Amino acid sequence: MTTLDKNVLFKKTVGLDEIDSVAKQMAGVVSASSVKPFVLWLQGDLGAGKTTFTGAFLHALGLDSSVPVLSPTYTYMTEYQTVLGLCAHLDLYRLVEGDFDSLESLLSGRQYSGLIVEWPMRAALSPLIAKTHQLHFDFSTSEDVRVLTAESFV
Repeated sequence: MTTLDKNVLFKKTVGLDEIDSVAKQMAGVVSASSVKPFVLWLQGDLGAGKTTFTGAFLHALGLDSSVPVLSPTYTYMTEYQTVLGLCAHLDLYRLVEGDFDSLESLLSGRQYSGLIVEWPMRAALSPLIAKTHQLHFDFSTSEDVRVLTAESFV
């Protein structure tokens, strides 16, 4: 096992219709973690399923099923109440890389139970979003299949 492998929780090849089961599994992982708040980095290309996963993940954490989860690309962040408490879904795609002031102003004044961060590399050096967990989305040979690799850093 390599140094990087020690953090791997699982690696799965799944259809997009199986994202809910992976979301439930990750919800169990972060719920059981002793580190609070959790910070889940979502890595992957455009259209890989990060926002779809986030919706299933938040619903698995107890977000009311009638509440839609949409990409916060233009607002940078959306907050959701779950059984763990207040969670924030961040999409940093449009954030100027290294703009920690904007990130700090987004997160200031609130206590979050968890952060789900799309495009985290735009602010990877910020201690505000130091990852506790990561899920990487890779496209597979089929358009509706993904290879998902989950890691824990706690």
